Amino acid sequence: MKQINFFVALLIIVTIIFNLLGLRVFSQSSSGLDTYTITLTSKDGSTSLGSPTSALNIKVAPGGQNVAGLDSGVSFKATGAIPILTNVDAVTNVITIVWSGAISDSKAIITGKLKQGSTIAPNFTVTKVEKDGRKDITGDLNITVNLSSSVHESSSSSSSGGSSSSSSSGSTTTSSSSGSNEPSITLSAPEQFVVKKTGGNIFKLKATGAKFTSAVKCEFEISDDSIVRVKPKKFLLSPVRSTKLFLVKIPTSEVKNLLTNSSSDIVTIDVLCTNDASDSIDIIITATPE
Repeated sequence: MKQINFFVALLIIVTIIFNLLGLRVFSQSSSGLDTYTITLTSKDGSTSLGSPTSALNIKVAPGGQNVAGLDSGVSFKATGAIPILTNVDAVTNVITIVWSGAISDSKAIITGKLKQGSTIAPNFTVTKVEKDGRKDITGDLNITVNLSSSVHESSSSSSSGGSSSSSSSGSTTTSSSSGSNEPSITLSAPEQFVVKKTGGNIFKLKATGAKFTSAVKCEFEISDDSIVRVKPKKFLLSPVRSTKLFLVKIPTSEVKNLLTNSSSDIVTIDVLCTNDASDSIDIIITATPE
């Protein structure tokens, strides 16, 4: 009789363990893999993700059971880069990233979500990566994709440190160097300029100095003179005349190229003064939307 009770008790324990395991498996599958993380790393001796590259278009192919497509949110992390704009086109499955600054370790991490949180068996691949000017650099990169569940990410999403990107837009981009008593200079210009088929393709750039104690020489440096031209490149700022306006012109050849290819370019304008005040600004030059 005791032997029979022992087997009954063992059967009950096994049944309880089986039920608990079943509940655990169900819980994991129901939470789903709804988060993708794309890691891009430049191969040795190949195209770098650093300067002058400041924008990427990443073509992806999401699919699988219960996958509705890409969600609108996406974040971007890279050492030395300051995110300016992120965008997800759920129709074409293209992720666009724009940043300022040079990526020091040639590595970028993009994280986003699939539309359906109950995704069970997603497939996710990166099919193409383009840099500024729509140059295909897919073959120059090591690309890895990791799928995970947001349920497990909620407590560790900020553990990697650094600043994450957020979508931002506005008519003006400004940045400035800081310091309580140190001289500084700030550049201000449109964040984006749309070229026109006719008329002058010119916009204004403003340089503003602060805490200049004497007249100081400053000079512009442009990442690509074929995209924009600033005149004069050298100028003076002083305590009396601390602000100066400049006209930035897009050359005719660049306008024709952008309109013909319906493309966009990003140019970086740096300024450095003899009193060590400096600033940098990125501007998107794009064709008129059809």
